Amino acid sequence: MSKRGPALRADGRQPRQRTQAHLDRLESIKEAATELFYTEGYAATDLRSIADATNMHVSSLYNYISSKEELLYLILKDGLSEIALAFDAAVASADDPIEQLRAALRAHIAHHARRRHRAWTSHVEVRALTGERLAAILQLRDTYQAKWVALVEQGVNEGQFACPDPKLAVLYLLSAGQTVSRWYRPDGRVPADELAASMAEIALRGVLARADAPGSGQAASEPA
Repeated sequence: MSKRGPALRADGRQPRQRTQAHLDRLESIKEAATELFYTEGYAATDLRSIADATNMHVSSLYNYISSKEELLYLILKDGLSEIALAFDAAVASADDPIEQLRAALRAHIAHHARRRHRAWTSHVEVRALTGERLAAILQLRDTYQAKWVALVEQGVNEGQFACPDPKLAVLYLLSAGQTVSRWYRPDGRVPADELAASMAEIALRGVLARADAPGSGQAASEPA
């Protein structure tokens, strides 16, 4: 067995130790950074601001991240992983495409209400990533969108959805949740779950096939 210590990272530092305390501290750093990216913008937020928000010295941040871009990447990866798991759980909760889409819409919208800082940052600041980090996030995003397209296509094939262009329909449905992350306020008059349920019903009507329309399941002349 080699007696050498752990291999150095690309930046020459020793690999970070992933103890629970380390992971908890990293989570607090990501939360603080996410709020700053949301309120101030990624470009206008420096590591000193993030360090101040977490009561740390700037140099101590490098025990958890290698750069501000890595921090943004971790935030975006967390958000996409979380929302993808919520979609999978929503689809698994029912067998009928209509109920699956209803549950998926509720999960998608609720995520953007509850995780509004992270969600908005994911949509707006992905442009700041480069190289492999950007490619990885775009792949996760494309995979998430593809799951939605497959669900809508299934509903179309079964005659329950009236979507001549499932991909375009999915872009519309996803945008319904994405905008929520910018204007929703947790202290507002509508709780996140209630908002998600109401908006899901509104969005769902745009893809449902009319039961009394000729050629139900094909492109309907008007939404239900």
